Amino acid sequence: MHTTHFKSQSGAALVVSLLILLVMTVIGISSMQTTNLQEKMASNTREREQAFEAAESALRNAEAFLENNVAVTANFDTNGSDGLYDDSVQELWKTLSWTVGTDAREYSGYTSTYSYGSQSPRYIIEHFGTADSTGDKYNLGGYGTGAGGGDVEMFRITVRGTGANGLSPVFLQSSYGKIL
Repeated sequence: MHTTHFKSQSGAALVVSLLILLVMTVIGISSMQTTNLQEKMASNTREREQAFEAAESALRNAEAFLENNVAVTANFDTNGSDGLYDDSVQELWKTLSWTVGTDAREYSGYTSTYSYGSQSPRYIIEHFGTADSTGDKYNLGGYGTGAGGGDVEMFRITVRGTGANGLSPVFLQSSYGKIL
């Protein structure tokens, strides 16, 4: 009979391979967490961009509304039931209910590849007063063909837009002047 004598082994190869496996597992888990974080950041950036696009579109619509539909400032009052306010409340846009009722005008003309979620962009227009044009104030140096033009009514437009999930609102404001 033939007998084989085994050398005693210390198991070093097993320990080294288990350590390498442990390091690879930690690297894999870390990579998955980083990828998950980057995916969330990209989603939030997309949501914010969508909200900005919606708000910007509503801002242009509000400016067109002022240009084409406002001939007098009598409709601008304290209650603003139609989204048109006077200047009696400072920073009104911070306390306004943007989601319910008729406090703000809804803009539903924005089309995109995503849905608004729970709410279309909304806006308010505040009348802030009249810039006096006594004499030729607005005809600087005699440029142009007119003799000044008249008093300029000053408005502030505030718009709130949201993305598809409605969790990242974007507010934009614009000042607008119009000779009535």
